[in-house]
Amino acid sequence: MTSQSTAAGPFRAAYAAALGEYLRDPTENSLRVAYELAREAVGRHLSVLDLAVAHQDALQSALAGASESAEAQRVARAAGDFFLEGLSTFEMVQRGFREARQAAWLERRQTELSRQLSSFLADASLALDAEDSLLEMLRLVAEQARELVDAECCVATVTAEGQPRAAEAVSHAEESRWPTFVRWLDLSATYRLLRLRGGSARVGGEELASVPHLRAAGGPPPRGWLAASLAALDGSELGAIQLFDKHDGSFTGEDEAALVHLAQMASAAVDRTMLYRDQR
Repeated sequence: MTSQSTAAGPFRAAYAAALGEYLRDPTENSLRVAYELAREAVGRHLSVLDLAVAHQDALQSALAGASESAEAQRVARAAGDFFLEGLSTFEMVQRGFREARQAAWLERRQTELSRQLSSFLADASLALDAEDSLLEMLRLVAEQARELVDAECCVATVTAEGQPRAAEAVSHAEESRWPTFVRWLDLSATYRLLRLRGGSARVGGEELASVPHLRAAGGPPPRGWLAASLAALDGSELGAIQLFDKHDGSFTGEDEAALVHLAQMASAAVDRTMLYRDQR
């Protein structure tokens, strides 16, 4: 016998007792027991089928005691109310547990990605071959930033000596529109807007109309935009990380905080690499 089957036995007995009490005294207090039983079912890792079987067994016993047709109809209607109360609660609690588990998993994943990226960006050997290391660094930043917030496209760019696109790395889903979109991005306008917004920006929906350089980037405009500046210790501008179109919904405040943290780590590594290049 499985552990779930073992858990279902006592639950069926408790359900039958609670339904019997509700049929004898159909009040809000006795109906509230259905709510508690549903929470217990989720805690015991029972399924909707277990809940349905418990209800079916209890209903059959209750109907067996109904001597008249009118009484049987009353029992069936009341039992249906009891079952629906429990079922709606079961689904609500189970959905809450799933969302909590998903949130915890995402937090662990973000922490692990940040730890890995932090270790890589802190590696002093990155500066030994400044040009190749810079591109390798930007590629990793773009890939992990996109994974971190589940975006379709990420562009990490470095500006130097008046060139907005002195170095660039792109990570995107397998869609043909992104290479063209990225090629026509107005990076000077991006840097300027990020300066005006204090170093980060999160735009979606109708507000995208206020970001004209995204509409003019070629092809259809994105559904959402999230960006953070790369800045040196002295405050000078190094570049930006931009994310477009979250797969499931819109970019959130938590996404923006995660990207700003990643941009701070990347800024230190880019700054160090470029200083070493200048010294050489």
